[in-house]
Amino acid sequence: MNSADLPACQPSVTFQSVFGPLDLNAAEPLASGGDRHIFQHPHTPALLVKVMDMRARAIYLEARPFKRWYKQYQRESAYRVYLNEISEYVTTTTRPSGIWQVPMARIVGVAQTSLGLGLLVEKITDDAGNIAPTVADLAKAGKLDEQLSMQLDELFKDLADAHVVLHDVSPSNIAFGKNADGKQGLYLIDGFGVLPLIPLYAWSKRLNRWRIGRKYKEMRESLDRRYSRTPA
Repeated sequence: MNSADLPACQPSVTFQSVFGPLDLNAAEPLASGGDRHIFQHPHTPALLVKVMDMRARAIYLEARPFKRWYKQYQRESAYRVYLNEISEYVTTTTRPSGIWQVPMARIVGVAQTSLGLGLLVEKITDDAGNIAPTVADLAKAGKLDEQLSMQLDELFKDLADAHVVLHDVSPSNIAFGKNADGKQGLYLIDGFGVLPLIPLYAWSKRLNRWRIGRKYKEMRESLDRRYSRTPA
């Protein structure tokens, strides 16, 4: 075989192309929520970049003097949320739980961006490769049917079995689509990680299971009140 018979080499992925610096100045967020914006990774279709919205955070802390007081002593500042999520991801995906893969978007690491430090996460997509709809999106469209309801029940059972600690049980934090392996289902994309100063739910799987069940029941009741569950 000579060189002419060899397949053309594909451009290699460099460290900088994945982990930055990434220029997001001209990019439009795919979604925004709480104190973060979510961008498509400029070079890697399978990844999203979460960056802090410092203005929203400042407004939030201004209205809460006690939080503003004690958070000034946190060395990681606004980026404590990244450590919470990375810690929860590592803890739950390495603990023997009977589940070979926890149903949550995978965390790849952090990257330097033009908007500050960004968290790199797996992109859950629809069939066209766009960011997947959340359960809140599907409920608004009247697509919270019996099959999806059963999948939601199974998702929260799996999260409890894996002892995932949730701080925000919301339909906006659950996406329905395909992960990077092409596996379709429901995935937790936000709202996880230990926040309290005394992490009772991280210490006790039983207490955490009880809390997840209670919060999930409240979420379902809220969805049933607000949206039709009849398929569109």
